[in-house]
Formats: sequence, C-alpha cells, structure tokens
Amino acid sequence: MEEAFFSAFTEELRGSLDVLTPPKPVSRWSRELYLSKWRRLASSVKPDGVVVACDGSISESTFSGGLTVWTARAIAHIYSEEGEVRSIPGVAVNIGWRLKGRPYFMKALELEILNRAVEEAEREFERVFALYDGSLYLRFIHHIPRLEAMEGILQRYVKALTKCLRLARRGAVSIVGLSKDSDISYLRARILLDAMLMERPRVGEELRSEQRSVKRMAERLREIVERSPGDPRLQAYLEEFDLEVSDESLYMDLAVEPGYTVPLILAPQTQFISEEVNRGTRSWWESSFRRVLRDRLEPLASLLDELYSQPPIAVSYWKTVSERGVYRVDVPSQALGFEGECGGLQEDRFLDDEGAAEAGDLIAALNWLSREPYAVNPLTEVDAIVRLDRSLYRQVYEPVIVEELRRRGFNVKPRKRWIRDLVLRGY
Repeated sequence: MEEAFFSAFTEELRGSLDVLTPPKPVSRWSRELYLSKWRRLASSVKPDGVVVACDGSISESTFSGGLTVWTARAIAHIYSEEGEVRSIPGVAVNIGWRLKGRPYFMKALELEILNRAVEEAEREFERVFALYDGSLYLRFIHHIPRLEAMEGILQRYVKALTKCLRLARRGAVSIVGLSKDSDISYLRARILLDAMLMERPRVGEELRSEQRSVKRMAERLREIVERSPGDPRLQAYLEEFDLEVSDESLYMDLAVEPGYTVPLILAPQTQFISEEVNRGTRSWWESSFRRVLRDRLEPLASLLDELYSQPPIAVSYWKTVSERGVYRVDVPSQALGFEGECGGLQEDRFLDDEGAAEAGDLIAALNWLSREPYAVNPLTEVDAIVRLDRSLYRQVYEPVIVEELRRRGFNVKPRKRWIRDLVLRGY
C-alpha cells in the first residue's frame, strides 16, 4: 500500500510544482545595492566578561472540552572564565480553557530566567555577555479582543522584555538575541526604499507609506509602472520588489565571506499597521492604537509605554566564520551608540558607520563562541538540555497533569486524537 501512496505523492508533487515559478536571482545592480550594507569580518575576539546563554521549550496537553495545559521550561548557563558552568533552570505551567498566547508564555519564562542569570553573573563577575535564543523585537496582533484573551500572558512577556532591555543599558552587560530561522525582509525593504528615495524621490515618497512590506510596496509600484509603462528603470525596481526572498535567504546567497549587515534600527510594529499609516502617525505616543489600548487594557498599555521608552532593537544578519549559515542578530541599540526612545521612531533606519563598527565588536565575539560544527556553542548546549522530548512529556509529565487535575475535581477526558496517537504510535 505504501508503494501506491508514494506513487501518488510523486505525481501530486510534480503537479504542484508545475504552477510554482522558481524565484529569479537578484539582478547585478541590486546585488551591489544589498552588498553595500555588508561588512566583512572573519576575526574573533573573546567576549568581554562571562558568557550567559538561555533557551527554552514548551509542550501542551489538551483535553475534551477545550481544557489546555502548557508546560514551559527554560535554562540559563553561566560560563565562568575558569570553565565552571552554573545552571539556572525554571518551569512555568498555565492551565485554562482555550488558552491564547502560547509563544509569549514561553518567551516570558525564557526572558525571566535570562534576567536572573544576567543579574547573578553581573553581581559576581561584573561584566556579562548574554545570549538569548530568539528575537528581542516585540511583534503582536493589533486586535483588542485577541489581546484581551491573553492579556496576562502578554503583560508578563512585555515586563520581562523591558527588564532585559534595562539590564542591557548597564555598561557592563551586553545582550544579543540570535534567531536560527527568520522569514522577515525588513532590511531588503529598507534598502530598496532608500535607493528609490535617492533615485526617484517622488516615487519613493509614494512607496514610503508601505515601507515595512516589500509586497505592499510592489503593489503600489505596479500601479505607478502602469501609469508610466515606458520607464525601464521603474520596471527593474518592480521586478526586484516582486522577488520572494527573506533577508536571511538573501544574504545566505549573496555573502561569500563571513561578516554581517549594517544594523537596522526597528520602529514599533504599531507604526506599520494600516490605520496608523493612513493617519500619518509619527510615533507610538500619538498612535490611535495606544489610545484605544489605554481605554480597554490600561495595564498592558502602561507596560508598552515602559518598553517603548527604551532604546529600540537593531537587527543585523551574521554569516559565521564556518560559513554554515546566516543568522538574525537582535541587539539593544544603545550597545551600538543609539540612545533614542523606540517609541519616538516613525520608521526603520540604518545605523551610521560608527554604529556598524560597534556591531562588529559583538559579531567578533559571536565568531569566538562558534566552534565546528555549530554556531554559538553555548546556545547549542542549553538547547540540548532544555528541549522536552514529546515521548518523555507524554509518558512522564502528562500523567502527573492528569492525576492532579482529577484530584482537584476536574473530569479529565483525553481527546480522541490523543487516544489514536497512543494506540497507533505509542505516544
């Protein structure tokens, strides 16, 4: 029977690919444009201070009726200069009906553990170089009913993130967020927009309202091209905007040597939602979303005010010395010499040469921490420890959850899918 399935699969696969066009390679002129933001760097420097690394994982149990249990765990390692490794573990459990906000729940725990480790390391060793597995930039859905459903969880996350950024403002603490897989295209969008503003200012200003989205800028530019069909330069830009490629993938292909991109300072995500764009909102502080949030979810609004009073996150892309991959790197921008408030930014912008040079010092430290076959070995080590295996969770953690729920009077019934998996797959 498997042979019949596989034969049908190969036929369907070919049929699906027939309607999918492979992405075109970037043009020569745009290649040079993208590489103008690339800085070669193969050198490595030992981090200034003890290294802290943090990661986490989460598992979920769902029962009939919508009862849900999240079990998150996180661990931070403090690596002393003498070779000692100190572990700081943490666990969080959330139980409720049809819970919302699972990613924020895990991130909150991770950042809380990271903050504990950084504070402990700073007290004992003074200087700290901290690594976080994930992004330090806040993204969320701007839909009030959805936010109301996960208000407590989001509050916990924003509070932990704000504390992390405050710790990073101390001169003795450096904090870097590292993402293994990222599908955003903020850099490419800003590079193309800046080039258009220089070459065709009037067209660039028309695209500016859609600046964070390559796709929406392409749609706007297509309308302009239709009004000026005989302009080959605009057509060339349109072809470039139409490419489906993330920043990570772009520099994976273009960067032939180790290095990093000039950091891009990120404005609050609120600045790029349609309502704020149409209103011409100039900052978080004057956004209509903030006003609505203060009426409906005042505690969350106050926490966001605190977060956006901190300097913004700067994002860069780093190609390792081993050249095994390109990673997204998030850095609190005050470490790169920028001290303005995130909430005061209207749009993303690149740092100057001095800020790019400061970023090079952090990248050199990441190079030093990378050993074959991995990038940034401390993060690999905490990931291996904290990851909660599915079968272990089913066999050890979940029975305890079920027993405790029943002891407290809950009529716990496994979902039919869980029974099927247990019978057919053993977990």
